[in-house]
Amino acid sequence: MADSEGQPDPAGAQSRIDRLEAEISRLRHDVRSALSPAMIMADVLRGHSEARVARAGHTINEALVRAVARLQATQDLVPPRSTRA
Repeated sequence: MADSEGQPDPAGAQSRIDRLEAEISRLRHDVRSALSPAMIMADVLRGHSEARVARAGHTINEALVRAVARLQATQDLVPPRSTRA
């Protein structure tokens, strides 16, 4: 970002970065919240007596675990605001 004279505006750039980091944090939280019911149901399916259903539950669970790991990777790139100095 630049000011009216074309000079870099570090305060404006930092403000934009702060807003972006906050949005990433909210998105990460919202996605985890959306995945939680699916993880619970995958656990239910994994305990099913029919092998085919149990395998499907396991497959769903593994996919969800990978999705949560991807979210964790974004947290490593953009840590929550409360953990930054």
